[in-house]
Amino acid sequence: MQDQQVDLTVSVERTGPGEVVARVSGELDIRTVSPMLGALGGLVGDDSLELIRLDLSGVEFCDHAGLRALNTLGMTAGAGRVCIVAAHPSVDMILRLCGLRTFLGHVAGAAACTS
Repeated sequence: MQDQQVDLTVSVERTGPGEVVARVSGELDIRTVSPMLGALGGLVGDDSLELIRLDLSGVEFCDHAGLRALNTLGMTAGAGRVCIVAAHPSVDMILRLCGLRTFLGHVAGAAACTS
């Protein structure tokens, strides 16, 4: 069996008291959701963080597994703690195709978090 390279990077930057920005780039699919959730899972469990801002502007591909993982992240963190602040046009497209006008505070085509 061939070991497939995971095409995903996650970087986290503290932007203020109780806030971080997590920049995700690459492909968010069935192969990469576990590494992403692993990288961000500690943030969700950190009670000192009030807001986790997700920058998905570098996510060039996202499938249903990626959307499900993002939803799981948001539900695990609790209402309003995870917010998408930027999204690649391909993520906007999948949100529109799925009929999701708002997803984790992000409105397709919007540049900023709405919550």
